[in-house]
Amino acid sequence: MSNRSNSQGVVHLPFAAAFGAYLRRIGELGAVEGPNGAAELSPTLQPIVAAMHHVLAGGEVQVHIVQSGQPDIFQELQQRAEQAISETNALNHSPGTLVVTAV
Repeated sequence: MSNRSNSQGVVHLPFAAAFGAYLRRIGELGAVEGPNGAAELSPTLQPIVAAMHHVLAGGEVQVHIVQSGQPDIFQELQQRAEQAISETNALNHSPGTLVVTAV
């Protein structure tokens, strides 16, 4: 696996096409806001990411859905996430291959 980087700090990581499609879709839905060079995580997602960081650091969190989102979009995102993990696992069965996912 090549993790080439340039002077601007770009790291090239291979990931499954389904993961790329998932990232594009959550971007289209507003996960990141602002112009190129000044983009930020959506304020509504910031506490979710902080909660995830607590879990990854050994903490415990509770999630409470106040109002359900659009069922068709929710189901689409769930399916995209599952497909990304499935595709990544299939690709990682090859010796010497490491494909990343963050779903």
